Amino acid sequence: MPKLFVFFITVFFSTGLSAVQRFHSTVEEATWHVHSSPIYCELVHNISHYGDGRFVFSSGGELAFQLHVLEPARRESVASLYSIAPFWRYKNEKELAQLTISKGKVPVYVGGNLAYRMLYELQKGHDPTFHYKDWAGFVDDVYVSVSSVNFHQQVDEFKRCISNALPYGSDKVKDAIVLFDTDKSSISREQRDKLNEIILFAKIDKGMKIQLIGHADGRGRRIYNKKLSLRRTSAVEKYLISKGISAAQISLKARGESRPVDSNRNSRGRKNNRRVDVLIKRE
Repeated sequence: MPKLFVFFITVFFSTGLSAVQRFHSTVEEATWHVHSSPIYCELVHNISHYGDGRFVFSSGGELAFQLHVLEPARRESVASLYSIAPFWRYKNEKELAQLTISKGKVPVYVGGNLAYRMLYELQKGHDPTFHYKDWAGFVDDVYVSVSSVNFHQQVDEFKRCISNALPYGSDKVKDAIVLFDTDKSSISREQRDKLNEIILFAKIDKGMKIQLIGHADGRGRRIYNKKLSLRRTSAVEKYLISKGISAAQISLKARGESRPVDSNRNSRGRKNNRRVDVLIKRE
């Protein structure tokens, strides 16, 4: 058998057992989109046939980068993160970190300073690229690139969102008490202001649950006070829903005059008892 033919067979069998899978968006496909609110900022890049990469920032938290995949990772493994410069530059590649890949649809989470480093590399025109062995059999080399194409068109808006975000997260939102006038169930402007911070976070954080517990002072008949406390609770619920909170996040109870927090013997105490307790819970 000719030596050249033997060489070709050797190369075929030594390299044919593995392959390289590359996932990246072409120049025409590369897009970035910003989704912003006072408590959450997101900069999303679609990666063709793979999923997407997302820079995320929650108020009170840290900047992070996540890979969201179409096909969930089946096992834990490791990945290398590189910064790949355009081919015409002198130094084309540098390793940034070694990372853990988790099982599921968000296998890669990069937080803190390393997330900022990825942001800076993209601003320089470099492509952060993840390298790992395929999840099925650890045979193929997989390369997933985050494209710097069109990145500059959206990154400034993303940074503005971060700078304008509230300095605390939804975990810092506190319970509230809404007070009512005698024999009334309408909510004053002052009392609505107490609810607006809760509304801001609950519209974004669907895991936030709001329990409304209505009360009345000790004057009047017990049955009437029970119905009055229910009207007050319903008024708060209606206001929350009108501002965009899902009804599924809200639960109601009416206690009437049975749970006073102050004395019913004076006007100040009765004022404190005419209330709806707004209690924040999380799943």
